[in-house]
Amino acid sequence: MKKKMLTALLGLFTAALWAQDDQSESPKPIDERKHELRLDAIEALAIPNIEINYEYVLSRYSGVGAAINIGLEDSFNEYQAFALTPFYRQYFFNKKEYGARGFFVEGMLQFAFGKEEFTEEIVGFPERPVPGFITTDESWFNTGIGIAVGQKWVSNNGFVFELSIGGGRYLLSPDFGPEGFFRGGLLVGYRF
Repeated sequence: MKKKMLTALLGLFTAALWAQDDQSESPKPIDERKHELRLDAIEALAIPNIEINYEYVLSRYSGVGAAINIGLEDSFNEYQAFALTPFYRQYFFNKKEYGARGFFVEGMLQFAFGKEEFTEEIVGFPERPVPGFITTDESWFNTGIGIAVGQKWVSNNGFVFELSIGGGRYLLSPDFGPEGFFRGGLLVGYRF
């Protein structure tokens, strides 16, 4: 037990020293930061999903990235259990020196899968005279294309706030699963 506590204290001490070394360096100016991580607050609070977005700033007027959406509750898996959404953004009306902020239009692809639940009524048979219901789950996979619009604010110290709305249509036509998808929300994050 003493060895575990000593190892844990040594690990915390090493992490604290490492954090102090990182703080002594001055952070990059906001116009030199190219990477952004964002979390969709609405999906995390209202729906049991987690959506994480990464964006790489190409120029002051454009960026590319991807979003990963993971469903955490089975009742929402009919909509989608997992989605990967690569995107390209074009920013407009940007008057600041640092880019990838303000009003944007986003083109995207989406690769998603989930499960859809079917309930069928069974008519009575001689072996089973009482009618009943059978519930089955069918897995689905689909690929879609879509568009979104939004507004992004970036503070001088790198914090990001974004509002967006959009959606798209799935291209494959399986017998089950959704025909389209929604993308958007209220995202918070940091540019580093």
